[in-house]
Amino acid sequence: MNELLGFICGLVLLSCAERSDSKSLEYIFAPISNVEADSIEIDLNESKIYWKGTKMMGLGKHEGEMEIRSGYLLKTNGQLTGGEIIVDMKSIKVTDIPASDPIPIRNLTNHLKSADFFDVDTYPFSTFRIVQIKRNEHGELLISGELTIKGITNSILFSAKEHGKRFVTTIEIDRFDWDIAYSGSWVDRTLVDREIQLRVEIVCN
Repeated sequence: MNELLGFICGLVLLSCAERSDSKSLEYIFAPISNVEADSIEIDLNESKIYWKGTKMMGLGKHEGEMEIRSGYLLKTNGQLTGGEIIVDMKSIKVTDIPASDPIPIRNLTNHLKSADFFDVDTYPFSTFRIVQIKRNEHGELLISGELTIKGITNSILFSAKEHGKRFVTTIEIDRFDWDIAYSGSWVDRTLVDREIQLRVEIVCN
C-alpha cells in the first residue's frame, strides 16, 4: 500500500496533477524581490490533508489523514504569490480500517511511520514551499513549488481550485522520488503501487 505524503499544499492548493501549457497561462506572480507581501495564516483546524495509497494496480488501497503543523500564504498586490506548509508526519493515521480492528490499524500505522516508509523519528516534518503561482484561462491556479519529504526535495507542479478562502487540489507523487519505500523488496515492487495520492484542502483565516 502506498502511503502518502504530502504533501502537500502547499500542498496548498491543489486539483488535478496535470501539467498545463505554460503558453496558455497568465502570470500573476513574479519571484519576490524587494516587494512587500502580506502574510495570511492557515486555519489549522479547518485545513486537511488526506492520503491514499494503492496496491496491485489499484485493486487494493488504504487511506488516511495527516495534520498540518503550521503554514501561511503570501499575497502581493492582492494576488497569491507564495507560502509554505509544514506537515507533522508523526500525525499520520489510517482511516479506512474499522476502529473495531485496532491491531491492524496499529500495525499499518507503525509500518508507515517506520524507516521502510516515512521514517518519522528521523524526519518528523515534511514541507512544501511555493515558488510560483500562475492562473489559467479557467481561473484555476497552477502552482509550482518544492516538496521536501525525508530530507529529499523535489519540484512539483499542480493545479488548484480557489473557493473564497478555501483552496482544494488532488495530486499524485511518485513515492520513489522521495525514497518512501523499501525498493529492494519483491513484495514492494510487485504489490505496492508507486503513486501516492494527496487531497489537500487549505482554509485561510
